[in-house]
Amino acid sequence: MELRLGPEIISSYKRLSYEVWYALAEFVDNSTQAYFNNKAVLDKVYAREGTKLTVEITTGEDKAGKYIRIEDNSIGMSEAELKNAVVIGRPPSYTGGRSKYGLGLKTGACWFGDRWSVKTKKLGNPTTHKITVDVPRVANNHLDLPHKRIPTPLAEHFTIVTIRKLHREIVGRTLGKVKDHLRSLYRVDIRENRLILKWNGKVLEWDADVNSRLYRRADGRIAKKKFRFNVGRKRVSGWAGVLAKGSRKEAGFSVIQAGRAIIGWPDSYRPTTLYGDQEGGSNDLVNQRLFGEIFLEGFEVSHTKDEILFDAADKETLDFQLKRKLAGLRQVALSYRKNVDERVTNSTDVMRASALNRLESEIKSDRLQTFLNTYEIPGAGLIKKSNDSLTHAIVRRLKPNLKAKINKLVVSLYLVEDMSPNDPYVLIESTESETSVIVIINLVHPHWSQLTQDQSILNFIRHCTYDGVSEWKAYFDTGKIEPNTVKLIKDNLLRIPMTLQGA
Repeated sequence: MELRLGPEIISSYKRLSYEVWYALAEFVDNSTQAYFNNKAVLDKVYAREGTKLTVEITTGEDKAGKYIRIEDNSIGMSEAELKNAVVIGRPPSYTGGRSKYGLGLKTGACWFGDRWSVKTKKLGNPTTHKITVDVPRVANNHLDLPHKRIPTPLAEHFTIVTIRKLHREIVGRTLGKVKDHLRSLYRVDIRENRLILKWNGKVLEWDADVNSRLYRRADGRIAKKKFRFNVGRKRVSGWAGVLAKGSRKEAGFSVIQAGRAIIGWPDSYRPTTLYGDQEGGSNDLVNQRLFGEIFLEGFEVSHTKDEILFDAADKETLDFQLKRKLAGLRQVALSYRKNVDERVTNSTDVMRASALNRLESEIKSDRLQTFLNTYEIPGAGLIKKSNDSLTHAIVRRLKPNLKAKINKLVVSLYLVEDMSPNDPYVLIESTESETSVIVIINLVHPHWSQLTQDQSILNFIRHCTYDGVSEWKAYFDTGKIEPNTVKLIKDNLLRIPMTLQGA
């Protein structure tokens, strides 16, 4: 008996477990690897042309329908190379780079659509070749592909893949994810300035300035470490750092082989030895701060090139070595506190004890206990009516001391000196309008006289203002003011000033 693969297998490619960005990466891999294989020649050509390797992905619609097009200015293919490229499973002559299995062009194109074409012209060759693949026709054993030959100047060089009769369209939220993943996958090429990667005419960029985002120790050194070790005969290298501003989305490692990310931001690799056993990492500071890049040499990858195929104990060894090399950096991520206020950092046990003693005296005082036992709370309607009347009177006769816009919301802050000491310490109008919050602070309230320093005044005003903004957001997002929701919103607002101070 003979094991045979029928042409109908091509129809099954549309059911492969691809993500959109990995399917598109098949074409970018081919373009970039063709450049690497012919780098010396192409660099001279690009120097004359005043350009560099460029791959552009375009989505659109014309009279023939919707399409996805991937176009490059790499070396192009001769007729013989094009024939080899459409043989399923025939690997390229060099398999040590990004094009390994002889599947990517076919699987990626068929996954996207039922009709696709390749138009290519090799540098120095006098002919452009174009072939068209109709997937259902090929699946029905019609293996002859329409082939056009077009005379073309020797200096031209390109490959254009156009896919039609689409199974999948790149729209909505998927579009943003695709662009993020593509610039992450090809970060090395982009930051080393050897690739221009475009999406519908717009260049996809990668921020190479990592050091500016890292935590800086008291001695001025950044929290970053390089590492290098072997896993059997395979080589591992890379770097890790601690983010100054924690971000769960940014944390984790990008795994890179042959200069192309296999796994990476925004879906990073989190070895359990560093990030914990919980899926996606434990909910601690390591999962918000520790990040980096791991460069692998000699490991196998899946045919869709979206995961590393670890042998036997390789993954265990890799994770153990990462833990050993980065234990100190992990501890930094767990322990440091970003931009902690000097007054809090330098507070002593005596200072904290004094504050607690004063508060304890207030809580235990007869006056406070008598108040809680005897104070009769007016009805909610009466409180609201009194506060609304006072608020409207102040707004009519005074201009706000501060008026700030947050997107569509206008926050108006009044510091009022001629209220009664018996009036509320603060009046907040947060539910009357979706575009307005009014905060009125009573400067003759007894508590105001206890604020004796700039910082204490700022913090008091900040708390009053953020109370109003928190109530506003809770009310217009959920339809009610629930105490825990308000506190959660305010908690996040109170973290922002230290972030701004750090910046």
